Amino acid sequence: MSPASRTSPMPGLEKIDPLPSLLCGKFISFVGAGGKTSLGEYLAEEALRSGKRAAVTTTTRIRAKKPYVLLDDRDFTKDARTGQFIRVGKSMEAGKLTGLGDDELKRLGADYDFVFIEADGAKGRPLKYPAAYEPVIPRFSDLTVVVAGLDALGYTVEEKVFRWELFTTAAGIGPEAEITAPVFLRLFEEDGLMKDVDRERCTVVLNQYDACRRRALVPGLARSILDRTGVRQVIAASLRWGTFCGPVGL
Repeated sequence: MSPASRTSPMPGLEKIDPLPSLLCGKFISFVGAGGKTSLGEYLAEEALRSGKRAAVTTTTRIRAKKPYVLLDDRDFTKDARTGQFIRVGKSMEAGKLTGLGDDELKRLGADYDFVFIEADGAKGRPLKYPAAYEPVIPRFSDLTVVVAGLDALGYTVEEKVFRWELFTTAAGIGPEAEITAPVFLRLFEEDGLMKDVDRERCTVVLNQYDACRRRALVPGLARSILDRTGVRQVIAASLRWGTFCGPVGL
């Protein structure tokens, strides 16, 4: 990579093309918090630009934004609509599409080049700690993307962590504890964001850099997560800017 191409709006990080790492295989699952839906839809748009067919779906629930269909209401042997991806759910409940099972996901995969699967929920919080029944990652996922929101740094656990009651118990801290670098990293343990994740087929995306109040911490966090988890790659991102960066020299 030339010096010019490394120019980055994120000091301590170098700008990268995320698509080779994130458009990897047919079934791509997203867990965590802080931009799973936005990232899945961003990648679906990028897949369409390269002439591929893309479906966005869930094993839990996602908001029913148009265009969407219910699984049994569409003939999936037909091509996806030209120029846009489709959201697919099992049924509709309270304005949300409900999750598909393994066989139903494979049915989608037979007719789409990419199936982007939201396999977790966080109710809009930038960080989360999973309950016993979470996440719901299909065992045949080609890639799992763990997403976490950098905008949580500097706030309290109670403010920014979904299921903070579980996290504070596990971590031995109070709900008023500030989300510092060590607290952020604690979420990347086996009982947290890395739960049920195949680390050899995983990329971590630290999103919402643009809203982060502790930007100087981000390069160190990215390297620490890479070292601690053994995942393939850690990417710092601002989906709002359409910018993706990685630790310098990696």
